[in-house]
Formats: sequence, C-alpha cells, structure tokens
Amino acid sequence: MLATPEPASILWGADRIQLYNDPYILIAAERHPRALGEAAAENWSEAYGDFLGPILDRVFAGETVVVNDFAVPLRTGRGDLEERFFTGHFLPITDDLGGIEGVFHSLTEVTATVRAAAQLRQGDARYRALFEQAAAGFAHTDLLGRFTEVNDRFCQITGYTRDALLNIRMQDITHPDDLSANMLMFEAASANGETFEIEKRYRRPDGSTVWVRNSVAAMREEGGRIKGTLAVSVDIGDQKKAEQALKASEARLRFFGELEKRLFSSADAFDAMLGAAEMLGRKLNASRCAYADVAADGDRFWIRSDYNAPGLESSVGAYSLDLFGPRAATDLRAGRALVVCDVTDELAPGEGREMFQAIAIDAIICCPLVKEGRLTAMMAVHQDQARFWTADEISLVKEVVERCWAHVERVGAEARLRESEERLRLAVDNAEVGFWDVDLVSDTLIWPPATKAMFGISADVPVTMHDFYEGLHPDDREATSAAFAAAADPDQRALYDVEYRTVGKEDAVVRWVAAKGRGLFDAAGRCLRVAGTAVQITARKEAEEALRDLNATLEARIATAVAEREEAQEALRQSQKMEAMGQLTGGVAHDFNNLLTPIVGSLDMLQRKGLGGEREQRLIAGAVQSAERARTLVQRLLAFARRQPLQPVPVDVSKLVAGMGDLVSSTTGPQIKVVVETADDLPPAKADPNQLEMALLNLAVNARDAMSDGGTLRISASRESIRPGHRSRLRTGHYIRLSVADTGIGMDEATLARAVEPFFSTKGIGKGTGLGLSMVHGLASQLGGALTIQSRPELGTNVELWLPQSAIAPDSPQLDSEAAIPTIVGIALLVDDEELVRMSTGDMLHDLGYTVIEASSGEEAMLLIEAETSFDLLVTDHLMPGMNGTDLALAARTLRPGLPVLVVSGYAENEGVDPRLSRLAKPFRKDELAASLAQL
Repeated sequence: MLATPEPASILWGADRIQLYNDPYILIAAERHPRALGEAAAENWSEAYGDFLGPILDRVFAGETVVVNDFAVPLRTGRGDLEERFFTGHFLPITDDLGGIEGVFHSLTEVTATVRAAAQLRQGDARYRALFEQAAAGFAHTDLLGRFTEVNDRFCQITGYTRDALLNIRMQDITHPDDLSANMLMFEAASANGETFEIEKRYRRPDGSTVWVRNSVAAMREEGGRIKGTLAVSVDIGDQKKAEQALKASEARLRFFGELEKRLFSSADAFDAMLGAAEMLGRKLNASRCAYADVAADGDRFWIRSDYNAPGLESSVGAYSLDLFGPRAATDLRAGRALVVCDVTDELAPGEGREMFQAIAIDAIICCPLVKEGRLTAMMAVHQDQARFWTADEISLVKEVVERCWAHVERVGAEARLRESEERLRLAVDNAEVGFWDVDLVSDTLIWPPATKAMFGISADVPVTMHDFYEGLHPDDREATSAAFAAAADPDQRALYDVEYRTVGKEDAVVRWVAAKGRGLFDAAGRCLRVAGTAVQITARKEAEEALRDLNATLEARIATAVAEREEAQEALRQSQKMEAMGQLTGGVAHDFNNLLTPIVGSLDMLQRKGLGGEREQRLIAGAVQSAERARTLVQRLLAFARRQPLQPVPVDVSKLVAGMGDLVSSTTGPQIKVVVETADDLPPAKADPNQLEMALLNLAVNARDAMSDGGTLRISASRESIRPGHRSRLRTGHYIRLSVADTGIGMDEATLARAVEPFFSTKGIGKGTGLGLSMVHGLASQLGGALTIQSRPELGTNVELWLPQSAIAPDSPQLDSEAAIPTIVGIALLVDDEELVRMSTGDMLHDLGYTVIEASSGEEAMLLIEAETSFDLLVTDHLMPGMNGTDLALAARTLRPGLPVLVVSGYAENEGVDPRLSRLAKPFRKDELAASLAQL
C-alpha cells in the first residue's frame, strides 16, 4: 500500500480504523493527520451514512465493490474547493482462516475523463437535437449495412418505424434496380472511407417507392477505424415527378410534332387518318388502332382501315353500333368517349361483351365525332387483353382524335375554299371583271391578268402603284388620284367610285375603266389597304359617244348592233349544236349498236356455218368486214363525244407506242421527224388503251403545232422507280413513263403554269379548245398516275405521262376457234325489247347449248321468274321501256340468289349498270358472247 502511487487506505477491524499512504493525504486534506488511525465513521461523517458505510458493509460481507466516477471536493493550492472525480476499488482483507479482517481501498482519479465525457454528452445532446429535428433523413449503418440509428425524418421518408428499421439492412429496402450501383459505392466507402452521392429508390412497406438523394460518408472510431456509414437522405420524389412530367411533356410534344408532320404530308384525309392510327397504336403499344365512318342512322359504321400489331387480324368491315351494347351506343352517340379497361369485368353477357371479344377487343378507348347533333365518325384504340388505361393515355387518345378531326375539317375547308376561289376566278374571268388590291403597309399592288389588260400590260409583268398612275390618261390623272386619296383618308373614308381612261403601257391603246372600292382601316384609324373591282367600259363609253353623234349614224349603229347580236346568236347556236351533238352521239350509238347486233351476230353465224359457195362466202366476209367497220366507227364517235367509259387493264405500252408510230407520222407531216423509242423488257402499265391512244395523239398534235418550221418529235417509254420528293409528287413505287418531246417553240414560266388549265390555249381563236392537256392530265390522275411538263422557250417541250406499273400481264388475244367455246347445256332467259336483237342473240345462245326462253320486257321476265320457271342464266338488255336490265337483274337475284346474269347494252356509258353485274357491249359476236358467259 505504501509503495503504490495512487491514493490507498486500509480500514481495519470492527471500528474500521483508517490507515493510508502519502498520496491519500490529498484526499484526506484538512483531516490529515487527525484522520490517520481514526475510525472511518469519524473521518467521513458527512458521507458515511449514505455512501461509505453501505459500501464497507458490502465488502465486510465478502463482496468486492467498484464505484465509478464519484465526486470528491478538494481544496486547490489557492485554497478554492474543486470537484475532482475518482473511481474507487474496495477489496476485502482476509485472515488465514478466510475471515474478513479489513478492507483495502484504492482510488484512481478520472477527473479528466469525466469532464471530457460530460462535454461529449453535451455535444451529443446538441447532435441528437440536430439529428432528430433535421429536415433531411439521417441514418447510421454498420459495415454490413444494418441500420444502427435513424432519425424521424428518415422514418417518414421510408415509411418504416424506427424499430423496424433497426432490425433490417439498407439493402432490404433498396429498389432491386438500384441495389447493384449502391452496393459498389457502399463497399468503397466502407473500405476506403470514400464519400459518395447517389439517387436511388427505397421501397416502402406498402409497396410504393420513394426517390431519394443520399449523401454518404464513412464513420470512424477514435482510432480512425471505419465502423460504418452516415447517410443524409433528401426526398426528391417531387423533383423526379417533375422531371418525369417534363420528359413526358417533351415526348408528347415530339409525338404531336411528328403527328402534325404526318398529317400535313398525307395525300388525302384517308391517308392522314391511316398514318395517325399507326402512330397512335405504336405510341401506346396497342393491339389495334382504327377509325370508322358512321351512317346517317347513327348505327351502321364502317372501319375503313386500321393499324394492327403483328399477329392480330384487321377489323376492317361494316358493323352495327347497337350490337356493341347500350353503354357503347349511349356514350358515343352522346359525344362521350367510351373507356373500357376490362370487357369481361365491365360488360355483362348480352351487353356487347360478345361483339367486342369477337374482334379481339378486351379493352378500348373510343372517341366519337358528333357534328350537328349526329354521330358521324369514331376513332378507337384496342387492346386484346384487359388493360388499365391511365389518365395520360386517355388524354393522349382524345387529343390525337381531336387533331385528326381538325385536320380532316381543315382539309375539307381548304378544298371548299379552293373550289370557291376557282369559281370566283372563273366568274371574274368570264364576267370580264378585274379586281385590285393596294396594300398601303407594304406598298404593294395586286392586279390579276384581267386588270393588267385594262392598262395594256401583259399577264406575267409585275406592277406597282407607279404603273397605275403612269397608266392613267393625263386628263383623268388628277381626279382619279384625288378620289383614291379620299378613300384612304381616315377622316373621309369616301367610296372610291371613278371612271377614267387608261393608256396601254405596251400597246398604247386608250381604254375606259369604271372602278369602285373602299379603304380598310385598323382600330387606330390607319388605312391598311384599299381594294375593289374594275370593269372595262370602253364599249359603253363609245356607245355614249355615239349617242351624241348625228341621227344620220343611227341606222349604221342599228346595223352594227344587229350584226353583233347575230354573231352572239351564232356562237350560242354553235355551242348548243356541240352539246346536242354529244347527246345525239350517245343516243345514236345505242340505236346503231342495237341495229348492228343482229347484223354482226347473223353474219358471224353464217360465216361460222360456211353456208353457200365461194361467192356467197366472199359476200358474207365482205359484209362482216363492213359491220366491223361500222362497229369501229361507233366506238370512235363515242370517243369523240367523250362518252367512252374508262376501263383500266394491263397494257403492253411498247406495242401500243410502236403501233402508233405510223399514225403519228401521218398526222404530223413530212417536215417533222418522228422517233419512237421503247425498252424491250418494258413491263405492262395500268391504263385504258383506247384513252391512252387518244392522249398520245393529243400530245403529238400539240407537239406538231409547236414546230411550224419542222423539227423532231420523240415518243419514248421506259420504266421508272419513284421515290419521295419526285417532281411528279406520286407515291413511291414503279411506274411507266411515256414521254412526248418536241424541239418547238417551248413555253415560258407563265404559260407553263397554266398549261393544264381547262380552256387555256395559246393557239389563237378557232385553233384549239384548250382541253387537250387537261384531258390528258385528268386521264393520268384517274389512272393513279400524273402528268409532268418541262419546257424552255425556243428549246422545246417534254410532256411526261406517268402510269402505274401493272403486276398482271396483258391478256393474250383469243383465237376465233369453235373448238375453244365449251358446250353448255341449260335454260337461258333472254330479255330485250328489240325483236331482231332477241332473235340474233337467241340463235347464238342456242348454238352455245342453251334452251332459250324470250321476254320482250323486264316486267314480262319478272312474271316468268316469279312463276318459278327454272333458269340457269339471265341475259338482259340494259335500256328498255319500263324496268331496265339492272333493276331486273337485281330483282331476279333477290328471288334466286346466285343466278348468273349478263347485262347487254348498246349504250356508251356504264352509268346505271350495277358494278357487280357482268356487262357485254353491243354489237357482239358469238365468241364474244361465249367468252363473257364463261367469266360469270
């Protein structure tokens, strides 16, 4: 005891007499030396009863006692009391027999440690307050990722209680998609003390996720060893939602930008809707996207076309809306979108479920178009399995549909506007009324050709206000300028109503013009433009001047007026004659064909049967040739009257062009060299051969007229592949290009721009109708092709006719062989109001193996059909008094479905003939009749 450096003492015996060493003197303080050898109860009376006495009792009872960090007030060298802290050890002292004689007591000063701990506890309290009250989440983890401490905010972010978190690991609540990257950073921080920041997702107990940004740092012990990590978590869910919303908005804007581009690049409304359906279907990863037109009854609708995912059948066809159940019918007719997420769950049997499922629809969004209170169209997205449609998806579909309807309406409005503008242009042109528009803001003047002509200026020459003022007659310039200024004056806003003379800029001709117009002013009173009309009144002014002449000229003027009236009447008669000729040609064709039918049929039969001798056969052959000429003549008359129906078939263009070489040469004359060039392996084109020949002939005549001094006319044909951006503006694909090029005078840009306008001609009065190029252009468009023109003044013109390539080979000519006609047995009902036609046709049918029953009218034929007479074939004329052939055929098929029907017509047009019925034109021969019957 005496040798130990620490304060130590012995308390001995029952009185617990205290002995101590020198270091203990500091503890005894003012009690020393009196305390040495005194009882402990005397020395430490103030602390003995509550503190020291109970400890000694425990030690004398055999227990070793350690008392930590107890305070002892000690006096400093300055005499001040200072609280010092010690750890005391109390050990029993035993004798040889194990009895306890006393207590050994030692003290170890821990003042510095206790004070440091107190300071630490104060700092820890401040940290704890910060830890618990922080806006961010705080979480301690050990090196295995186990949570060792978390604050309330972290619990709020993750959705777990504190107890739950302290029993799991960080890995247990990290989203699987984020765990790999998180662990790489966590391991680096645990091993090397690296700090890191990561955006990740925690999975909450309810299955939802929360986005956080974690700033993670290593936590070290006093020795510097890493014992875990501290993560500061900030909830960035709103930020992520904003980012996702921004991305979704950007994607949505891109989508609608592409949609608008697709809509405006479409050739027509049908193509636009099909493109929109495909884009919407792909965007939503839907099974199908379709659009439909609704009939006037609001029930029947037709799906015209649709986009379908791979493996899913198209839904194109006709349907009844009522069959899709009351919910669909009610919502759509009321203009409400139909949204079904699960057809099986939401629609009961008999309420449309079966109809939806029949076309593989288990979920649908369908948006209606209601115009003037009536359902007119629908657009829908289909899914072949149940699907929860989000609000964004429903909104997207609705907006796409609205944009599509708006585009279709806009296209229709633009088409109507163009039509209206064209009508206005034609009206203005025909009425010889010009208009004018002076834009005072941009100082520009707009004059159409008619107005320019009043000032003696060519149509393609640009004009300014200087041309207007300079074109006024000097005697009228001041008054006209003053009237215009008054119309543009905000204070006067006068009606511009003047009559003035012009002096032609190019021809110096003096003309009288009557002009009217008004100014257009903005809200501030500024005049923006003055616009109006102008009419040439030279004739009226001349008449007024003439009225002032002497009465001696009255007779001459009357004679002039009569001549002019007769000239106008002659022009009217000529126009009426041409119109009547067209109508007459069609009617005559019908009668001629009816007359030729028994002639051609009878001669054909006589020729086939070989009746008579050699002389008789020559006469029959001559008659047949004459009849064929007559038939060809009728066809040419029909072509002249433009009553020939368009019949597109695969055409061997090389053969057709080569065959026209001599005809074109004879038409153009010896001064023009005709060159025909066609490829050897040229595929067929889809065209009407008769109309195509006429078109080529028209183009050749135009080329001839452009080469009055001679030149070269080159007709060529080739196969071309068209890609987007081609000058023809056709869809991509393979086409046959027919080119008619000349080395004539060519056309300037203004003439070229109007070349295909109806009635536009540069050949002068009486030298051309102005319909040639417009007819060729119309033919090309009707066949699905195009017309392009390239021309330069003094260099020539190249007109290209683009026709679709046909995938079908042209039909080979059929041989007139009796052996090629099959023998047919059956009963044929023959109907025609012409007895000779019935007789001739009946003989042909009889030779073909039919038993023929005749009827002279549709009504008589219906009586035979309704009497249940058995027929295997119905052959009927089209135009007959009373019931026509088409009505008869349709009525007969109603009573006898599947009855073969052939409509025979001597009229030129197919108008009124149902396209589902086979048709044979009069006159015809037996082999042509047999061929038509074989195709039924």
